[in-house]
Amino acid sequence: MKRSECLWVFLLGLSLAPAFAHPQPDSVVQFALDYARFRINANTAQVELYLAVPRAQLRFVPDAGELLGAFEAHVSIALGDSEVVHHTWGAHTLAKDTSEIKRSQLLYTQAAFQLPVNHYRVLVRVRDRNSGVAGVQTLEVPVEPFEDKKLALSDLEISSRATRDTTWSPFYKNRYTVIPNPNATFGLTLPMLYAYAEIYNLTYPTDSSYSVVYRIFDGQGNQVKSLPVRRRPIMGTQLVEVGACNVVSLPAGSYYLEVRVTDHASKQEAFRRRKFFVYREEETRPSAQAAGEMGYELLMLSYRNRPVAELDSEFKAARYISTKEEQKIYAALDEQGKRDFIVKFWRDRDHTPETPRNEFREDYLARVKFAQDNFSGLRSGFETDMGRVLLVYAQPSEIERFPSSSENRPYQIWKYFELEGGVEFVFVDVNNWGEYKLVHSTARGELADADWERWINPSR
Repeated sequence: MKRSECLWVFLLGLSLAPAFAHPQPDSVVQFALDYARFRINANTAQVELYLAVPRAQLRFVPDAGELLGAFEAHVSIALGDSEVVHHTWGAHTLAKDTSEIKRSQLLYTQAAFQLPVNHYRVLVRVRDRNSGVAGVQTLEVPVEPFEDKKLALSDLEISSRATRDTTWSPFYKNRYTVIPNPNATFGLTLPMLYAYAEIYNLTYPTDSSYSVVYRIFDGQGNQVKSLPVRRRPIMGTQLVEVGACNVVSLPAGSYYLEVRVTDHASKQEAFRRRKFFVYREEETRPSAQAAGEMGYELLMLSYRNRPVAELDSEFKAARYISTKEEQKIYAALDEQGKRDFIVKFWRDRDHTPETPRNEFREDYLARVKFAQDNFSGLRSGFETDMGRVLLVYAQPSEIERFPSSSENRPYQIWKYFELEGGVEFVFVDVNNWGEYKLVHSTARGELADADWERWINPSR
């Protein structure tokens, strides 16, 4: 496994939550800090440090017609009274204007260090280059030996995203791009929890297999969720494990993700647990009726000056959840009638009308935007097969991506573990122009093709 130091910055929108580690009393800049340990040999580990800095905390200054924000990260790793690592790097971010700088945006960066077995004290200081203000945090990092023959797991890296990718970036490792989530917080804006781990000392060579199971426990130790057991052939002594779990349905609170591996040849087990949080911004509700009326007024206000072309585009994207009768009525209305109709359309589908927010509408339109940003090509993203499935069934529990090869077309398998006892959707880039077609599904009422693999390899 190739190791390299990773120093970079990555921007991601995420609802901020009180999961940020507490800074030292003299800190001004707050940031999230976490770490994970990976085996290099029996007596040495690679320790990766993950940082997340709220973008809006930085001071932006004019720079060549844009706005520039920049920070400097300094790491000091000590063993007793002696400093063994002293490292500094910088990162910057650009914005066209202040409207692009939002409170929900986090800047991610990471660094990696090879450390022998021992107990270290890590100090991290983040300084805003434009304002000079800084924040400081400390960590105790024990580096323990990895045995040579006993089945073992690295730490779990809780991630915002982990995708197969052969393109190098500072977040690339072992054929994956893994974006860290050092405050380990998830919610409506980040519903999928990803976990990256490495498995060591599997029995190889062997004709046997190993299995992996993901479980989630609440703060009281009660299991609240479990994913189906994955069983795979053992292809080497050290393998990578990447999984994902949709946690948006969990109530707000703290949880533990457990990943357990079983080597069926040696009968050994190993597991790791990692804490994470589900967060939802609390709302002030003077009363259910008043809050519902407030929500209606806010929705009316948001559509008051909206151009009719935008109304038409939004309602067109909602065609998967609208009836034919509603589509006929909408098409016959004048401009003001369309505004009134679309407000009522969303209000009728609000699962929590007693709150000012219409979470159903927000979630649906967020998925429309995701489809537009990720699936658009010759057609709008929401009109593609992937877009339709995303809008009808929401985010999948897991996505398996298979790149093109000399024999196979690229394809993806979307899995929904909690739908109808578990269903799959298979998409193939049939025409090799980037739009994936649905060729098979196990969901009721969807396209089912027992011979769907012919779409992947036409020559078979």
